[in-house]
Amino acid sequence: MKKTTLQIFAAATFIALTSILYTGCKKEEDPKPKNASSATDNANAESAFAGIWKQISTVTDSSNALRSPAGCATASIAPFDLVNWPKTVVIDFGTTNCLGSDFNYRRGTITAVFSGPYLDSGTVITVTLTNYYHNDYHIQGTQVIKNKGNNAAGHLVYNVTVSGAIITHPTNGQSSTWNTNQDREFFAGYLTNFNIFDDVYLIRGSANGVSMSGESYTIVTNTDLRVNIGCHWIVSGNFTLTLGSYPTYPIVFDYGAGACDGDATATLDGTTYNISMY
Repeated sequence: MKKTTLQIFAAATFIALTSILYTGCKKEEDPKPKNASSATDNANAESAFAGIWKQISTVTDSSNALRSPAGCATASIAPFDLVNWPKTVVIDFGTTNCLGSDFNYRRGTITAVFSGPYLDSGTVITVTLTNYYHNDYHIQGTQVIKNKGNNAAGHLVYNVTVSGAIITHPTNGQSSTWNTNQDREFFAGYLTNFNIFDDVYLIRGSANGVSMSGESYTIVTNTDLRVNIGCHWIVSGNFTLTLGSYPTYPIVFDYGAGACDGDATATLDGTTYNISMY
């Protein structure tokens, strides 16, 4: 399993997006979005659960090899053989914050049960959490990753679902809820096992939740989000964010046509704004 940074929606992106949109409102009395919390809460959830998959990939792969995780985490796999399935992988970060190679802090335990080898069509990986914290946010929920096999182009596709997740703020104790259903297509780089930086993923799907402020929202990809592992930014694709209180004011966010940069656009009510994520 190759390591990725599959984070669809960055919190900084949404904060920049919403701040520009709010100042761009033509009339103060217009019933347009005035709160960035839904976007930020979605970003925190997406980042945490994408990071969980990445942590699993650092310690095991389809050949059943077990690698020691870097830093303060420990890992085990049982049964540790090439024959018997299912297998259970446990990654323990301890009870104090552990700084990972991706510069995120974690503590608690990730448990992943593999029904079969990672690359086998139909394999299901069920991920549960015990006292798990991501950058001091308490993360609860179950993530299910299913290998859907190869598409017509011969690319592996994984379906990723998270249902009823709860994300609790580290200081004020407020919580948000989150759900997602995504397909992630391994588009390029799968033939070079020892070079993750040429890996390319295409991500499509939806997410929804209720923010810590009580605002419901939905997010739907319109065109595939392209993640080049060798680039810090999502390089192309777009999605629509709709707040429950403002259903007639969807926000369309576009990452561009493929350049590796932090430039994007946001369109609200017929007006397009340039966004810089640097």
